[in-house]
Amino acid sequence: MGKVGAGVWDLVFPPGPPDLIADMFSAAVVADAVRPYDADLAQSVETCRDWRHGYHRVFRGMTALAISAPEVSLGMAGAGLDSVRHMLRFSVGRTVTTLDAVDMDAQAEAVNLETGEIAGAAAAVERLEVPWRGQLLSEGSLRSRLAEWQADGILEPDFVAAVERVIDHPEWLRLPGFQAIVIGAGAELGPLRPLLAWGADVLAVDRPGATRWARLRAAAEAGAGVLRYPIDGEPGVDIARSFPALARWITTHSTGRPVLGLYAELPGAAGVRLAAASDVLAETLLRHRPDAALALLGSPTDTYAVPASVVAAARDRLVHRGFRGSAQDLLHRIAPNSLYRLNYARPIFDSEGGAWGLFDNLPALAGPDYALAQRLPRWRAVRAHAAGHPVSFTVAPPAWTRSLTRENGWRTAAYRAASRFGIEIFDPATARTLLAAKLVADLFSGDPTPTNPEALFATGAAHGGLWRQPFAPRSLLAPAAVSGTIAAVLHKLQ
Repeated sequence: MGKVGAGVWDLVFPPGPPDLIADMFSAAVVADAVRPYDADLAQSVETCRDWRHGYHRVFRGMTALAISAPEVSLGMAGAGLDSVRHMLRFSVGRTVTTLDAVDMDAQAEAVNLETGEIAGAAAAVERLEVPWRGQLLSEGSLRSRLAEWQADGILEPDFVAAVERVIDHPEWLRLPGFQAIVIGAGAELGPLRPLLAWGADVLAVDRPGATRWARLRAAAEAGAGVLRYPIDGEPGVDIARSFPALARWITTHSTGRPVLGLYAELPGAAGVRLAAASDVLAETLLRHRPDAALALLGSPTDTYAVPASVVAAARDRLVHRGFRGSAQDLLHRIAPNSLYRLNYARPIFDSEGGAWGLFDNLPALAGPDYALAQRLPRWRAVRAHAAGHPVSFTVAPPAWTRSLTRENGWRTAAYRAASRFGIEIFDPATARTLLAAKLVADLFSGDPTPTNPEALFATGAAHGGLWRQPFAPRSLLAPAAVSGTIAAVLHKLQ
C-alpha cells in the first residue's frame, strides 16, 4: 500500500454500532491474549453468547493466569497488544490502512501542530506539602500521617517508603533531568498540578475544550514550572485523531529524558479507542527513546494479584474487626454475616511456589470495554519493563472526583460510609499530590526488579484500604449505602 496523504489520521473500528463493535473487539483481543496459555479460557470467550455479562469471570481468570509464571504474564501482554495492533485501522479521508502501512514521517510532516507555552510566575514549592482535611502536611506532620495510613491499611508500606524518600530529597520535586509528558493532562488524579507547583517542565496533551484548557492554563500560571501544549487551531488534540503528528510534536519538544504518563480515560466504547490510541503512542515513543520512562495509574476498580502479606492482613482484620460507629453497629445487628463476601478465597500459587490472593473489584456492570481499557496500559507496563524502561505504576485510591460529587445516589452514600469499613475516600488534591510524589520517587530511586511482572501492580499501591478489607468491596456497597443513609438521617436528627 502506498503512502497515506495529509489530513486527519483517525483511529477507527470496523463499521457497526460502537458498543457492539467494542464488545467484539475486546472479546477478540482477550481470546488472542490467553489462547497460548489457556485454550479452554480462550474458547469460552469465543463461544460466549453474552460477553457483556460473561466478561467478568474471564478477566478474573486472566489475572490469575498472569500471576502463574513470569513468561505467562509477559506472553499474554505481548499477544494482547499485538492483537490490538493487528486489528486497528486508521482512516485518512477515504483511505483505510493499518498502522504498519503508514509512512509516519511523511504524515507527521504533513500535519503541523503549533505550540502554546506558559511559564508560571510563582516560586517553586521546595518541599513536599500534602493538603489533607484543611491542613498542609509536611515533614514531621506528613510522616506521622503516612504512618497512620500505613497502620490503618490505607497505603501499602512500599508506597509510604517512596513518599518518605521524597521528603528526604526535596530536590527531586522539580524532576531535574526529566521532562514529564502528561497524556490526559486534565485528569483529576494525574500529576500535572503538583509537577507545575514544584517547577517541572511539562508537555501537556488533552482534548480540545474551552473549560478544560482554561483550568489547565490557570494551573500553569499559578505554578512555577513550564507548560507546553499542542495547538491544532485551538489548544489540545484528540490523540486518537493525531497520529503521527502528535508523536513528532512530542519528540521535537522533548528537552530532557522523557517520562510518558498515560492518564487519559473516557467511558464506554470511546474508552477502548482512547486506550488503544494511547498505547500506539506509547509504543512509538518508547521505541524511539530507549531512555524513556513510563508512568501509569491503576484503577481501584479492577482485578489484581496481591501478595500473601496483604491477604494475611485482611484475614487478621476479619478476626479482630470491630465497630467504628453507631450506623455500622446497627447495620451489623440487623444484617446476616452472609451479606458479606470474603475478600480472598483460595490462594493462587506461582511457578516459584509463592502464594498470591486475587483482589476483585471489577464492577459487574462496567462492561468489557471498561475492563479492556484498564488492561491495555497494564500490558504495556509489563512489556515496557521487560524492554528495560523504568515503569512507575501505582494503584490509585478511591477519590471524590467531580463526576462522583455530582451524583446523589447509592454510590455517594456508600462512599460517605466507607470510613466505617476501614476505607478512605481521598480528596483529589490529596491523592494527586501523593501519587505525584510516588512517581518522583520511582524515577529517582526505582524499585528492585520484581520476580513476576504482575508484582509491578502490587508493589507500592495506594488502594485506600480496599485490599486489606476482610470483605470484598463489591459486597460492601449495599451495606455501606444503607449505613451511609442511616448516618445521614441520624446527623439530621441531632
